[in-house]
This record gives sequence, C-alpha cells and structure tokens, in this order.
Amino acid sequence: MSDNQRQVDRRELLKATGTVAAAGLLSVPDSAPAQRAPRKPNLRPPLTINPDKLSQELLNAIRITPRVNHAPFPAYAGSYLPFAMAQSNEVTRSGRVWTAWIGGEDGPIAYLLASYSDDQGKSWRKPVFVIDPAAYGLPMGTRVGCFWCDPRGRLWLFFKQSCSHFDGSCSNWYIRCDNPDAKTPVWSEPTYVSFGATITKPIVRKNGEWLLPVSLWERWHIGKPFQYCYHELDAVRGANVFVSDDDGVHWRYCGGHIFKDSCFNEHSVVELTDGRLWMLSRCHKEISQSFSENGGRAWGEQSTAFPHANAKCVARRLKSGRILLVKHGKDFVNRTGRWDLTAFLSEDDGKTWKGGLLLDERRDGTGVSYPDIAQASDGTIYVHYDRGRTTHAEILFARFRDEDVLAKKVTSAGAALKNVVKDRAGMRGGSA
Repeated sequence: MSDNQRQVDRRELLKATGTVAAAGLLSVPDSAPAQRAPRKPNLRPPLTINPDKLSQELLNAIRITPRVNHAPFPAYAGSYLPFAMAQSNEVTRSGRVWTAWIGGEDGPIAYLLASYSDDQGKSWRKPVFVIDPAAYGLPMGTRVGCFWCDPRGRLWLFFKQSCSHFDGSCSNWYIRCDNPDAKTPVWSEPTYVSFGATITKPIVRKNGEWLLPVSLWERWHIGKPFQYCYHELDAVRGANVFVSDDDGVHWRYCGGHIFKDSCFNEHSVVELTDGRLWMLSRCHKEISQSFSENGGRAWGEQSTAFPHANAKCVARRLKSGRILLVKHGKDFVNRTGRWDLTAFLSEDDGKTWKGGLLLDERRDGTGVSYPDIAQASDGTIYVHYDRGRTTHAEILFARFRDEDVLAKKVTSAGAALKNVVKDRAGMRGGSA
C-alpha cells in the first residue's frame, strides 16, 4: 500500500483474518481449526446453513476446511459441460500440462475442476478432481483458482471459497502435489493461507522470497447479507502480496495497493532487473500499475500502464529473461473489448513491447478472456483462456515460443493456436 494510504496494524489484521502461524505474532487457540463438512451423497443436497440470514454459523462457513472430490465422475458428467470460466494452467518438469477452470456458473455456487494432458494438450483426461462446497450442503462456491509449480517441482493449487457472490472476506487455500507427474497424483489436504483470492501465479524473487498475489475485492462487490461485515479489512481491500521465506510453509502479509477505479484487481507482479517490483492491476477502463522499491511492503502512486478492456491481463517473466504480456488489443493505444487476445514481449522491463502474436480474435458469445501463462522447461509457452463462457463453454490454450511472438505469427515447430481443452461436448480427446 502506498505510504500515504492508511497503515495496517498487522497484529489486528492477523486476528481478523485468521492468518496465524504465518507471522508468528499470535497463538492459535485449539478451537481455531474449523470442523470438516459432513459428506453428502447428492450433487446438490439441501443447504445446511441459511445463506440469506446473517449468523455466526454463516460467518464461520468460509473457514470450514474444503473437501476435494477426487472421484467426480459420473456425478459431474453432465453438469460441468454448459459453462466454463478459465482460471489457470501450469506445466510440470516432465511436460504434463495441468489446467483448472470454473464450472456451473460465475456465481455463488460455482465450483472448480482440474484436468491434465500428457501429450502437450492433444488429449485431456476427464476432470480428475472437483472442489465444490455446495455439494456438501455449504452455502458457498469456489470461483478462483491458480496452478503454480515451485522451484522444487511441486505443484500448488491456490483457490478461493466465498459465501454469496462475495462475502467481504472469503478464504484463500491451497492444496499441493509433491509429484505432479505421478501416474496417480496425490494431493495434500487443504491449507488455509489468507483472506481474499489468488488468481495469478506467485513469483520467486532474486533473494529467494516467494511473493503471492492476493486480491481482496472492494466493498461494492459484497453481497447480502454481508454488506455491513468485515470493515476491519477495508484497509487492505485491494491488490496485496503475501510473502514466504521458507518455501511456502508459512505465508505472511507483506503489503499492497488500493487502486482507484479497480475491478477485481487480478494483479500480476514482476520483479524488475533493478530489484523493484512492478504490479499490473485491472481497472474499469485500463490496466493500472504501481511500483515497490522495498520488496512489496509499500507501493508508489498509481499510473496508467495502457488502455484495456475491463478484463484480466497477465504478465510473467520468461526463461529467456523477457517479460511476456497477454492482453486484449493489438496495440497499446486503443481500448477494445474481450477479443483480440494478443501476446507481446518486452526486453527492457516493460518500457517497450515487441511482436504481437494474435492468439484469438473472436468476439462472438462472451468473447475470449482470462488468460494465464505457463512455461515448460524447454521454453514452450502455454496460454490458457476461455471463450463464450455460457455459449461455447470452451477452455482453450495457445502453444508457442518467444520467436513466434516476435515474428507476429506461428513459426516454431509444435506451435499451435486455438487448441480446445473442453467445450459443451466434453473434454477434447478425453480419456478416463
């Protein structure tokens, strides 16, 4: 948060949000770990908590430890097909491509699905797990998720749970797979991280710190009956970063920035060659930016990075040292809608941009949106996104390399655009 914004008392923030062992500032009472939700046999059983009446039971619901359904079929065989909202993809050391998206709706009872491909995206397994709180009678959904492979090769999935469309706090969790290339990947139990949501990948700084982007949405997003709750979090309603200096064992609040005219934040963070941090965040008519000179604890004044649709863009440093930016629009002057998803490269820390590989120009349905970047060990880049969330219900990816972006066309062996992961008929080339 910039120096002229309200300062945050970290002890009070941790008390309010339950971000405990991370900073070692307070002890956790024995009663703090939330009870597990009982298993329910039906896909949508009656809710066990009234979602329309504010109660302590409802406020506690977001801290109930999530359940991960590792055998989602045949229960979800038909229900996941009509809707798809992209979230994330990642590539493991062996080249397995993981992908995650939201099914059901972009609303209170959304759920997260995950799948993987062992042939560079030619075929995909049916969803291998689902995170769906409403399937256990809870009045909440899972509407944000982010895959990330850490330097040790472990695969993390960060995901958000929230009552209503947004309850004012929500809860940010992770599960981790230490051998994501295994024939049968084994995932950890969910671990609570913080308030808010993580939709863009962490970064590893030169000093070894891990920085995790965490967004806490503005009060105008809060739905009933929570509209008067969580005022203690108002000082951090923006684009935040959490830090870990022990390879993700603990995460603690570091700092953040509250962008004017922000819409969901969905911020990317990049470490520049001079050690500063660069943050790009979604606003209604542009992508705004801020810089930090002290590791993310304080952020400078907001400025315009470039005009943009009211939609997510994503930036990430590649193995080549260049920064890859995926945004809407073929230039940095004109503001477009959710079409013309285009990739650019910068060799000077974002001062100028080269190339311009048009990944998907289509605008029918709800257009194309919500890109995420992953890169394989051989340098191949994967960009995951959606098309026509309610019309086509497609999750897609583009596969290319740096030289394709610079050439503004596909030139490298194996590069391909508009590859379908799933559509309304199911998984592309799906296998059991």
